[in-house]
Amino acid sequence: MAKVSTAIVGKNIKSIRESIGLSQKDFSILVGVSRASLIKIEAGSTGYRLNLLDGIIDFTKFNLSDLSKMNFSLPDNYREKLIRVYEEDVTVGVILNQQPTLVYCIKYSLLNSQFLKEPKEIRQITKFFADKGWVFSGNSIQIALKRMTGIIVIKKHESKGNTNTYSIILKRN
Repeated sequence: MAKVSTAIVGKNIKSIRESIGLSQKDFSILVGVSRASLIKIEAGSTGYRLNLLDGIIDFTKFNLSDLSKMNFSLPDNYREKLIRVYEEDVTVGVILNQQPTLVYCIKYSLLNSQFLKEPKEIRQITKFFADKGWVFSGNSIQIALKRMTGIIVIKKHESKGNTNTYSIILKRN
């Protein structure tokens, strides 16, 4: 594979993994590659054999042509669709039905809701996740949201000294 296509394939595989809400460790178990190999693939490194992609292709149901597309897009609710595909496979189901990663929960649940349209404190965001059965520490949520520059507005709370509020940057038409 050319260097450009390994970068594209790696980016697309990382997008798939994140859209399923799996850690690199859990995804590597499901697709049958080592975590170290998955890290190289996602980074777009060269020097790995194409047969390492076979398990990823087989598990995700995307082909190499799909994974090589620069404008690759995932179907809506991809995680839920995969859970249905593998509902009879107990070993896969155990991993797929675990709590998704925090990045998944933020990208595919919190940001797709109207919840952050108005500024919220971390304790409110923690409760938003808890109501869905997901448990994350306030500190982890805070760190993840701080990394989302361009998407999240972080401001000091108007009346509480050491408290921040978080809201989504509203798009202007």
